[in-house]
Amino acid sequence: MITDEELVRAGTALDDRFGAERATAFGQALPGLVADLIDRWELDVREVLPSGATSVVLAVTDRTGIAGALKVSPDAKFLARQSTMLTHLAPTGRVPRVLHEDASAGAVLLEQVLPGETLDSSRATPPTPQEWADLLQDLHGTPTAGVTDLLRQRCEDMFRRIGARQALERVSAHIPRELWAHTVQECQSLLETDREQVVIHGDLHLGNVLRSQEHGLVVIDPKLCVGDRCFDLVDFVVTNGTADQMTARALELAPLVGIDAERVLRWCRVNAVVTAISRTTWTGPDEWTQTLLEFAQQR
Repeated sequence: MITDEELVRAGTALDDRFGAERATAFGQALPGLVADLIDRWELDVREVLPSGATSVVLAVTDRTGIAGALKVSPDAKFLARQSTMLTHLAPTGRVPRVLHEDASAGAVLLEQVLPGETLDSSRATPPTPQEWADLLQDLHGTPTAGVTDLLRQRCEDMFRRIGARQALERVSAHIPRELWAHTVQECQSLLETDREQVVIHGDLHLGNVLRSQEHGLVVIDPKLCVGDRCFDLVDFVVTNGTADQMTARALELAPLVGIDAERVLRWCRVNAVVTAISRTTWTGPDEWTQTLLEFAQQR
């Protein structure tokens, strides 16, 4: 059984995203909120699960024995949007089911995907290109009606955020302004030439994909938007290995999803520069950053 102290610590730990004052207040309120949800939804809490920066996630079991993941967040609107996105993708069978939701409390109960390890875990079996292609086909086949966010808007926000990081002296010393300017221009060109607008996950890295015992690859934490389906390929390609190995992955994946390989590579090079700037900002340049830049500048 989880103690109140553990819940307070888990809630307070969200301070990076919400600030110390808001996270502390959330942590203090969390034991009472969880107790209310347990009572109303008839749950047994097993443990605190690893989670991102926006929610506290608890492993629970309902009265019928179904394993669930109870997510509680200080940002109730964010969690409600995420629940709506999961519901949108539910017909694909590629997301955990939404079992209960209390939008006003910032809480949602999801079916727990077992065994529960994301694909970025050292113990996880890496996905094959065919598995990734099949996953994308299912996700991208959902209707665009009801999805209001656009990839173009996301990228414009990215230009501002990443551009500010690139301008820092400790970053620009390793990643020149000219490379970032070319990356922005390339991304804008890709956005302008996209003629196939589909619903994309929007944040499809290996940490947001699990291998389910029943359903194969299952995605979590969608940030749905409408745009170029290539965007959901990049984190499969730009994940590890040498520059040549990343290129080979792109060339293998592209025909499986019916997309021109050069277009996939162009999106992947954009992603490589963005990732290199972020890594250099937070941890400084390293061997992987240099590999990303080598890949980004291949032609």
